[in-house]
Amino acid sequence: MNRKNTYRLIAILMALVVVGIFMFCELGLGLTPLTKFFVIFSGLIIGMQSIPAVIGMLKGVATGDLSLIKTPLARNGDNNMKARKILIADKDSAAREKLAQFFENSHFEVETTASAAYAIAKIVQKNEPIVILGDSFEEKIASVDVIALMRKCNKNLRIILVSDDSSLETLRRIREDGIFFHALRPHNQEDNEELRSAVECAVESFQPVMN
Repeated sequence: MNRKNTYRLIAILMALVVVGIFMFCELGLGLTPLTKFFVIFSGLIIGMQSIPAVIGMLKGVATGDLSLIKTPLARNGDNNMKARKILIADKDSAAREKLAQFFENSHFEVETTASAAYAIAKIVQKNEPIVILGDSFEEKIASVDVIALMRKCNKNLRIILVSDDSSLETLRRIREDGIFFHALRPHNQEDNEELRSAVECAVESFQPVMN
């Protein structure tokens, strides 16, 4: 059964549920007036909640635009697609572009920047659920300070720091700020795969904020 036929069937079933409730009340079956009222009231609620979904389905079927049809499964799919967006912020253009190409080939939607200010602005807008940070930016600001600002803007953010700085002070601060993963700069395919595994784990753990 294709999608269009499936949506038609769902719309018909919802309509039959509402009609069935009214027929059930008409038959009586020993129901008290108060019970009938609650059954009819429940049927009206189901019908009113179904109308927007049915209209959306019918529009989607009529125009061939399935984006008009918003089912729970579709919404989950939207969240999954959002979770596969990555922002890479690093002043090192060669390393930045190399990482971007690697993750694009791994079916991620990637945006890059050398600016910490731009990266923070994107986080404020809650457009990027996963950020890969380098250890230098156009602005003279330390990555640990960028992490602290990003975490204040979006507690749900998954931050992966890619830096060769493994000093005790840096490690202490990034742990306090709650980054998702700390990796050394990749130098070979094995390092890339380790970083991709970390990003995949971040995707799986991502829980979008419900409006």
